[in-house]
Amino acid sequence: MKFFSIAFFSFAFIASQAQPFETGRRSTAFIDAARSNRSISTELFYPANTAGNNVPVATGIQKFPVVVFGHGFVIGTGSYQWLADSLAKNGYIVALPATENSIAPSHEQFGRDIAFLCSYIISLNDSSNSFLYNRVKNRSAVGGHSMGGGASFLSANYNSAINAIFNFAAAETNPSAKAAALQTNMPALIFAGSSDCIVPDSNQQRMYSNIPYTCKTFVNITNALHCHFANNNGTCATGQIFSGCNSSPITASVKKKKTINLIIPFL
Repeated sequence: MKFFSIAFFSFAFIASQAQPFETGRRSTAFIDAARSNRSISTELFYPANTAGNNVPVATGIQKFPVVVFGHGFVIGTGSYQWLADSLAKNGYIVALPATENSIAPSHEQFGRDIAFLCSYIISLNDSSNSFLYNRVKNRSAVGGHSMGGGASFLSANYNSAINAIFNFAAAETNPSAKAAALQTNMPALIFAGSSDCIVPDSNQQRMYSNIPYTCKTFVNITNALHCHFANNNGTCATGQIFSGCNSSPITASVKKKKTINLIIPFL
């Protein structure tokens, strides 16, 4: 297990490497028949030769692993496009579920949505009707920010086939993400921000400590704010303003570079 505290620098040797793909994007809805045909609206990002909406997957025979990432409380999926775009360009199929974005979300259902998408998108490898036919690797990781970070722990409990977990400033959920972490027996990369007053880094440290798997890393980004992980989403930043913690010497772009430079090699 490892702890890192990242100050104001970047891993330029990773960031400077060429990304092998462009990003394709599709807006779709997947149906979970096991939950009364629950419709899961999803933004899907994937490797392509040409960037754009509804473009074909990248040519070739390479199969791409799946990453499903959960949004924060009342934060739209667009605030995490920076992450999805970076992962897609590096060879991952990324799903951002848009469900449970009301002021009274069900954390359990959101966790189950994340878990379902991992398995369902992998199953599209065998579907001749899917544009992902024969292009999906049987490997998946889950992640999330704030509420979605907590839900990622729930999802890892709901789907034993998930291979890894990472999250940003994970918040406690109902059911408890801290309790779910005790059963999260997989490689883990947990991010926190030292200037986060919305969900303090002590919360992520507790979840990290509860993870039983020995291959795990806790990263505390010095001076990072809660909303840096959501690209300074306006709703999120308003909460920081009222909490008196909306100021930092680093920017969201610096924070994004730090996280991507660790997530890519982790995955």
